Amino acid sequence: MKTLLVTGFGPFPGWERNPTPAMVQAVARARLPGIRVVPHVFNTVYTEVERDLPRLIDLAKPDAVLLFGLAGRTGHLRIERHAHNVTTRRVPDASGVFHVRPDIADGEPYRKSTGFRTLALTETLRQAGLNARLSDSAGQYLCNFSYWHALEAVAAGRTARALFVHVPLPLRSGPSARGDFTRRLTEADLADAAVIAASAIMA
Repeated sequence: MKTLLVTGFGPFPGWERNPTPAMVQAVARARLPGIRVVPHVFNTVYTEVERDLPRLIDLAKPDAVLLFGLAGRTGHLRIERHAHNVTTRRVPDASGVFHVRPDIADGEPYRKSTGFRTLALTETLRQAGLNARLSDSAGQYLCNFSYWHALEAVAAGRTARALFVHVPLPLRSGPSARGDFTRRLTEADLADAAVIAASAIMA
């Protein structure tokens, strides 16, 4: 049996509603054949992610790590191709703290890239009527920070692959935007996107 570690985040300054814990639970409930899902929701805190993500990977020994995060001002799913060795000084984490320095890892390259087939997943999501696009920047906040650490684990051989997916804030109610890429997705759409991404990364 293969193992998938799937993660999301709790609230953070300016965004008290985060849809990613529900996406993590959607993957956990999906009962993907032959796959053990290890779900985890991080507090949006640098020290906790830096401590707990490597620990989770070492304990679960996942074949893949799938991370979800909120991009509240985005209207579509963003399939992130890279993590960058940078943190922001504009917004603190949920504990009110900034990262201790402007980079993530001293002396490391500026960018780490996933080896996962991001274009294929993007096309699969779009064929399912879900507005998904490739992205070259996971930002400078905790999403990028967690992605960097997951890709470090890939480079060290502690997991085979990792992917970060940024998601929009969904509609609380109203019809699904499936197939209409000018309208926002619903919570059910995001749950379906989560399961599609999980199936793809474990294929």
